[in-house]
Amino acid sequence: MSCFRLTLVRHLFKRSYFSTTLTSFYQMESIQEKAKKADERIQQLKSLISNIGTRQLDPEVYYNVLQEENKRLKSRVQSLVNELTSLENQQGVTQQYDFVNKVPKAPTQSNEQAETPQATPTAAAATTTESSVSGEQSKAKDKKEKKKTAAKEEKPAKPAANTAIDITRFDLRVGKIVSVEKHPDADSLYVEKIDLGEEKPRTVCSGLVKHMQTTDLDQKLVIVLCNLKPAKMRGVMSEGMVMCASTADKVEVLEPPSDSKPGDRIECEGYDCKSPDAQIKKELSDQILPDMSTNDKGEATFKGILWTVGNGKNVIKSKSLANVPIK
Repeated sequence: MSCFRLTLVRHLFKRSYFSTTLTSFYQMESIQEKAKKADERIQQLKSLISNIGTRQLDPEVYYNVLQEENKRLKSRVQSLVNELTSLENQQGVTQQYDFVNKVPKAPTQSNEQAETPQATPTAAAATTTESSVSGEQSKAKDKKEKKKTAAKEEKPAKPAANTAIDITRFDLRVGKIVSVEKHPDADSLYVEKIDLGEEKPRTVCSGLVKHMQTTDLDQKLVIVLCNLKPAKMRGVMSEGMVMCASTADKVEVLEPPSDSKPGDRIECEGYDCKSPDAQIKKELSDQILPDMSTNDKGEATFKGILWTVGNGKNVIKSKSLANVPIK
């Protein structure tokens, strides 16, 4: 039994070795075949590239082809020109160019005689038209020059910009509060509608909630800084500032005389307050306000000079605050 097994193992071993060797042989043969085909393909590509290079370096072939094509096209063009000329002659169209000799045709005597009488009136008409146009252009130019000269003479000199840091930069006017309510998003602010003698009342936000009731402000005459640049205060656009006498603990609005009207301008002796800036920024107002205060009688002043309204005799006052800043 043991002998049989040994014989079987030897047989299997030989068969396995033979199969492996045969497989390796076939694989090698396949690789060699592919390598041979690859070499043949490379030779073909080299030959093709060589032929292409040869053609590119020989322009004579292309030159001859282009010459032949040019001759063919010229012949076709001449054929079409002859056909067109024949058709025009049939329609009675006079030819002005000799396509055979490639020169303009000389006009006949009859044509010259026919064309000569027409040239004179045309030229004369052209000369007359040009002269007319030239005259009209000259007149129009003179008018423009006169208008420009007149405009320069009538144009007034531009006033110098006001650079003073004083009350002349402020547009201070009497205003009447026509309605007042608390700001929807700010506990310390009132939102007032103030009549300033304009088309419609302005909206102004004031931090007066802690100092007075809405009833103290409604229908009240006040002084408003009208040319302060509009600014949003918690979502509401404020278009001015109500002027007040102010301390750390108490604030009072400045009150004009009872006979004042919305829109009346505030004046200050020695200062021309009739032409204030169209608009000023907070930075400028912060430089001017420190010179504004009430005197010992509670009257509003700028550098000690009274604010007045109307005829210059009526002053603006605070109810009870004397010698305090105006803000």
